[in-house]
Amino acid sequence: MTVAVALPVTVAPRDGESIESWLEHLADANGLTTAALLTHLRRRGVGTRYLTLAPAPATVRVLADLARVTEQDVHATTLAAYDGTALNLAGLDPDDRYSYRQVAARGWTPAHGTQACPTCLAETGTWRSAWRLLIVTTCLRHRSLLVAECPSCRRPFRDQRGSHLRRVGGATACGNPLGAGPTRQCQHDLTTIPTATVDDAVLALQTRVETALTDHAVTVLGEPMDAAAYLDDLRHLATLLLHLAGQPDAHRIGTWPSGLTREAARRTGERGPRWGLRPPDPPGLRAAALATADAVLSAPDLDTAASALTPWTELTPTTDDGPLGWLADRTVMTPTLTRLVLSARSRHRRLSHQLDTHPPTGAAMKINHKAVPQVIPHQQYLDHLTGASDSGAETVRLFASLSLARMHPDIKTWAAAAQALGMPGPVGTRCARACSGTMLIAAEEWQARIRAAIQDVPRYDYRAAEAKTEHRRHMSRWFEEWARKYRPGTHHTSLSYGLTWQWIHVAHAHLDLSPAWDGTTPTAKDRALYRQFETSLDGQQQSGLASALHKRA
Repeated sequence: MTVAVALPVTVAPRDGESIESWLEHLADANGLTTAALLTHLRRRGVGTRYLTLAPAPATVRVLADLARVTEQDVHATTLAAYDGTALNLAGLDPDDRYSYRQVAARGWTPAHGTQACPTCLAETGTWRSAWRLLIVTTCLRHRSLLVAECPSCRRPFRDQRGSHLRRVGGATACGNPLGAGPTRQCQHDLTTIPTATVDDAVLALQTRVETALTDHAVTVLGEPMDAAAYLDDLRHLATLLLHLAGQPDAHRIGTWPSGLTREAARRTGERGPRWGLRPPDPPGLRAAALATADAVLSAPDLDTAASALTPWTELTPTTDDGPLGWLADRTVMTPTLTRLVLSARSRHRRLSHQLDTHPPTGAAMKINHKAVPQVIPHQQYLDHLTGASDSGAETVRLFASLSLARMHPDIKTWAAAAQALGMPGPVGTRCARACSGTMLIAAEEWQARIRAAIQDVPRYDYRAAEAKTEHRRHMSRWFEEWARKYRPGTHHTSLSYGLTWQWIHVAHAHLDLSPAWDGTTPTAKDRALYRQFETSLDGQQQSGLASALHKRA
């Protein structure tokens, strides 16, 4: 290798500028064609294989000497700057033309062509190296989608196969060769291409991606995660969502799956589109899939993330390998994705999705939360809910009421379902976790059963009944009158048990929330003493106690 002689004019690469953009401007500044600059380079005994990806150290050194910049400056213009974050270039050998296969097999690896921001080109005339990354879809500076294709020649930008550099040099014309040879080039002015603005979700995605590209940690499921792991999880989850978006009914979850049809049809062969190797070419489709994946990963905890993923995993087709086998075959199951998928496919999440899914015809059952008791009455449990779960009767009755509340279109969590029925949110979350894991019937049958049960429950404002019972907490005349008429000799300390009986059997509310406990959780002894009082009542005493709730306190 001969010693490189520096060019007369030096041009330092701009921050984030790609190597081909920098070399084109370097050639222009020195009055050279781009072909002459590459010849100048080869005469010094170095090759240009993988020039844009990861050129050989000798090539980097010669370029640095030619332009009178540092080797670090040259390295920063190549995609090797993203090795260890967005890319894994392990095994790539500039002396081995076949080594790229190993890198490409990992998926989402830059190939021919690049994306561009027309506004950036108009302002600076430079191309950014990050535009080649398929995980990048948006220009944060201009809040717009990148463009991937010239509207004139209908080809990706910089799609010249014979050279890394365009014959048009640093001009903002397209420069793609037209016809079989390089003589004619597309002269479309790229700065005139219209751009599309993006929504907040895509902006949030791109912000997190660019944070990771600078090798800074990103928060995933409420915990900091290193950049490479986050970008891997993002890519593999987006790949899974792309495969699920091709399933029937995916359009009910979001709008972007409908736009995937043409792209999938263009690639479909015997195996179907292989999104894990190369995602959709249109930046808008990639942005939508990646933003959906990032919304899951940016959730504050695993429960919230799994709830967001469940509608997608419910699209999994029925195969001999089972749903988990199908999902695992479509992407790389990282530790984070494994946790997410297993949680999303758990029974209580699938039931939640079933209850949250309302028929597109508008035939969803109308739920009035005031008409749903905190606990389904025992008789309706016997008539409709026995055998539905291995959990105890009281737990199943509570879960039935929560499930009915969850069917309201405004209720999206079990905690919200509990609150809609006048209970603390954690009561709903705990009950759902306990009962959904012991279900003995399918979600569809459970939904049919609770619909039938609520039809048999007396029409009543149960929130008003709870309020009336609560109002009597510090009153005693009603109890004294009842005791004098139906149960002479009853001690006044039994008033709390009488109030709890009305709470449970008239308001059909939760035992632990009885106003008799003054906001504390009843002890085992409290419950036992109440049950003793409850079982001691005969039919006439129960009837009198029920009617006492509607009399003057």
